[in-house]
Amino acid sequence: MKIVLVGGGSNRYLGIVRSMLAVPGLLEGGEINLFDPAVARSEVVGRLAMKSPEFRRNTCRVTWGTTLDQALDGADLVFVVLMAGGHASFSLLASASLQHGFIGSDQLSPSGAMLALKGGPILMDLARRMERLCPNAWLVDFANPVAVLSAAVNNHTRIRCLGVCAGYTNHQWDLARLLYGRDEQWADFEIRCAGVNHMSFILPGSMHRGRALYELAAERIQPGFAAPQLSDRWDATAKANITRSVTLLAGLYRKYGYLVFSSEGDGLAHLDMEGDYLASVRAAPPPPTAAQLEQQSRAAATARAAGDRQFASWLDVEMDEAQWNAERPETLELLRVDEDIMVKIAKAIGGDVELAIATSRPNSGAVAGFKARTVLEYSQVLSRDGIRAVGGLEVPDVFQGLVSSLATHQTLLGDAIATRDPHVLFDALYSYPVKQDTAESKALWRALLAMAAGDIPAEFQRTREFFRL
Repeated sequence: MKIVLVGGGSNRYLGIVRSMLAVPGLLEGGEINLFDPAVARSEVVGRLAMKSPEFRRNTCRVTWGTTLDQALDGADLVFVVLMAGGHASFSLLASASLQHGFIGSDQLSPSGAMLALKGGPILMDLARRMERLCPNAWLVDFANPVAVLSAAVNNHTRIRCLGVCAGYTNHQWDLARLLYGRDEQWADFEIRCAGVNHMSFILPGSMHRGRALYELAAERIQPGFAAPQLSDRWDATAKANITRSVTLLAGLYRKYGYLVFSSEGDGLAHLDMEGDYLASVRAAPPPPTAAQLEQQSRAAATARAAGDRQFASWLDVEMDEAQWNAERPETLELLRVDEDIMVKIAKAIGGDVELAIATSRPNSGAVAGFKARTVLEYSQVLSRDGIRAVGGLEVPDVFQGLVSSLATHQTLLGDAIATRDPHVLFDALYSYPVKQDTAESKALWRALLAMAAGDIPAEFQRTREFFRL
């Protein structure tokens, strides 16, 4: 089996490679190609992978430094991790969203839409190359917004694409904390879910060790619920964020009667409009000046360089298997991530097992009440024979309208990326459901399109005129 990791210099790939190498028979005699224009970074990931205990027990090759076409030729699985545009550009777009009364993020937000227009052409070029070089391979997109990019590829090329999210495993931590008061990752929850990425819902029929999750929730999430004490695996910032999200998840359950599948900030904000969404807007700092943006960019570059040096320093450290697997804040990037959805996808496609996952892809009749081409996140079963949806999925009635608007917004963004049609882009942006067709939203879309002009297809500047009508 040949697996290509685009953006192979990303430090997070090391744990994924270790876990893939640990799957019996998956990569014996095969290849992992770490493709990245920043060859020095992919080399560090590759050499660390080759130091790992899993590599020493495997006959797989780990390669880097190839051209993209060389990497893709004969691939079975292609994974993508990237963020289009730089730190300053994303910061500016997110800040502009806040100043106009909207949240900024990399997924469910106006700035997330701009990120899609930046990254979409890159992913479409990759899919077109795959049509020539590995037409039967799966493309697995981790680049946000994953639902938009899955829509573009699935609805407009012959390549099968799965949009995946690190938040896939959030429920394994969230439910252990919510239902059992344990700061642990439990992989044995049997989940049925449907919605959009960053805002899917756990459905009735979901189980844990023979008990219905909603029975457990009714018992455990009572008034006065408090998040559990967190372990030293997490630093202070992570602990604060986890406590906040678990508390909000409990509040949303008491308010709506449903458990959210993934605790991602922008998804939760859309479910707590007066609190989380508008509170973020009201607390927004003034927009950064050019000097501040430059300072932020330098700080981000400095922090990344420091992180890369720390990561690369492990090349000079000899570790036994126990040290490779030690859970400490400074070593989290070294750890295996056996439950990561990328690992599970590789295991299913390259092995003899069926695995339950949740990814973003066209609905195709899986979730009641949505068009076949509308991209949703929902429960599926994947194997080397293909993919099928778990049956009988429905978005809860209380969230049907919100999910439909967001899913339509993201699907139309995929159409706009593929066709470069400025009116299709207008339709996509118009359908974002917050403050729809208001003077505030029109001003925001015009401003964001102008700010992103250097990074998105030129045709989309015509879209600004539609927001003056």
